[in-house]
Amino acid sequence: MPSTFLGLNTGLSGLNYYQGTLNTTAHNISNADTKGYSRQQVLSRAAEAIRVNNSYGMMGTGVESTGITQLRNVYYDTKFRSSNAKLHEYSGIREQLSQLESYMNEAKSETGYTQLLQRFDGALQDLSSSPSNATYRTQFIQCANNFTDFINELATNYQNTQRDINSEIAIHVDTINSIASQIYTLNQQIMNIESRSGNAGDLRDQRELLVDQLSELVNVDVVETPIMFGTGANAVASGATRYEVRIGNSLLVDEMECRQLKVAAREAKINQNDIDGLYDVYWQGLDDTVGDKFNFNSGNVSGLIKGLLEARDGNNDNPFSGTIMEMEEDTANGSIVKINLGPAGADIDKLNLPKEGIITLNCKEYYYEGWEASYDSNGNLNDFVFKNLTVTDKNTGKRIPAVFDNKAQDLGKEGALGDSIDCKGIPYYMQELNEFVRTFSKYMNDIYTAGADANGEAGLDFYTGTDINGADYELKVPEGQEKPAPSSVSSTYYQLTALNWGVNQAIMHDQNKLVVSYKSDIDQGNLDAKDIVLKVMAGMKNQNMYAQGTPAQFLQSITTSLGVDIMKYKSFANNMDEVSNIINNQRLSVSSVDTNEEAANLIVYQNGYNLACKIISVMNEIYDKLINQTG
Repeated sequence: MPSTFLGLNTGLSGLNYYQGTLNTTAHNISNADTKGYSRQQVLSRAAEAIRVNNSYGMMGTGVESTGITQLRNVYYDTKFRSSNAKLHEYSGIREQLSQLESYMNEAKSETGYTQLLQRFDGALQDLSSSPSNATYRTQFIQCANNFTDFINELATNYQNTQRDINSEIAIHVDTINSIASQIYTLNQQIMNIESRSGNAGDLRDQRELLVDQLSELVNVDVVETPIMFGTGANAVASGATRYEVRIGNSLLVDEMECRQLKVAAREAKINQNDIDGLYDVYWQGLDDTVGDKFNFNSGNVSGLIKGLLEARDGNNDNPFSGTIMEMEEDTANGSIVKINLGPAGADIDKLNLPKEGIITLNCKEYYYEGWEASYDSNGNLNDFVFKNLTVTDKNTGKRIPAVFDNKAQDLGKEGALGDSIDCKGIPYYMQELNEFVRTFSKYMNDIYTAGADANGEAGLDFYTGTDINGADYELKVPEGQEKPAPSSVSSTYYQLTALNWGVNQAIMHDQNKLVVSYKSDIDQGNLDAKDIVLKVMAGMKNQNMYAQGTPAQFLQSITTSLGVDIMKYKSFANNMDEVSNIINNQRLSVSSVDTNEEAANLIVYQNGYNLACKIISVMNEIYDKLINQTG
């Protein structure tokens, strides 16, 4: 039989329930504009009924609040973070390529390559009208120098962009570490509260917001599982959960561990014109040491950092790679390896090998100090020997000569420098500028060195580069000597880059060393002969100098390639932005606070609260009549 005061307790349960809903609604309204806040809702169920031992069986005892929950959809969270990572990856690449394009867009200015080439052509025209005129000769030399300075500045700006990207990557890695530490702290707080049957909804919102921010930098996977007390059939839920955040399929943080990432400067270059100290990202080991490398180039990683790395290191999916043909130890050049590139070989104009670097042989990394190439019978560069291969001793951290314990397994496998990155990044465009410089110099120098200067002496290379000592490279091969094969130290066109390209210093200092005609004309006193000048003029219009056409068309192709890639990544970014917005709107439709809806709920809960109060008031009158006025 029910208690005499059952009605009063039933009304009280309703009063408590509606008090909770009003407080929760007030909390929702107060946080309507709080970023990352998820709408909360009071969960309830009918209180346990009691048996009345009558024909009607059971009698209800009111309402019971079972908790306060957040309204979130895990599916939408997962989809949003995936699209958010892709959006920032594409946006990162587009932003950096736009920076590169801005340097090329100066072609429309007074200092751009279009204007410089026009002035160069004008100076050639003037020189052809009077080849012996000292003013015209000096003017032509200066115009040529201005053009080489432009290419130098362009390459320097590309390197500066690479340096800026490198610094930005380090900053973003620190941000990942900071977010991971905050998530770890929140995990501890949430577990402590929820294991005691408390409500940690607001802390959960802070954690989810941090994960959203993390997804901009690198794609994340979140797994949340209940923590159980006991094992097997006797296990019971503790009320707390295990919240695990993974990046690139590797654990970043959970309730027990907070891993950190670390950037470390490369000990050697991968591309010829890379800046020193490019960062790679590793997991941090014990005592702040470097652990395993975090591979941002894998297919399951995305995010802003990957986009920055692709812009910084992108080689258009075309790294130096070939087949391992020989591996020898204890030679005159230390441990060596020979890589064969196949029948097509390599083009010296496109060669991008650093003098010292890291080569990967069948997935194992070795340091090398110097290399040399050789020509086959068809004149192709297809055999490259890398010298003085070393590895890092794990115990001492020092370099020791490489020992090939698995030579039989390694022969015939791939040897490569760097990863294959399907993006036209800074290394790709630096290689394009190097190709322009080498091809143009070789073509023009062959013309100039066939003639003689105003003093009748053999013509010098007009275009060359300066070495680390400030001297010009000797590119002209003396008569009777064989053309030297390219190597890391030989004075060949490989040494010419967009960074060191310039007009021969001897010609800059003495306009009489400029070649305008052949020696036979000079010997006959015909100083106004202009056969060489005419060939140079024809060369500037030569459609066959490059695969892309003339020198001007080659530079235009770089601008066009940048423009096309920027439009591509802009399109990708816009598509992902639209997808992200759609998913986020779906997510917000579940979790965001609608003030109109909350206002309507407020009226409903207020009415419920008033009715619960009315029940208690009525029951109070009944009990007053029963207890105080009966009898």
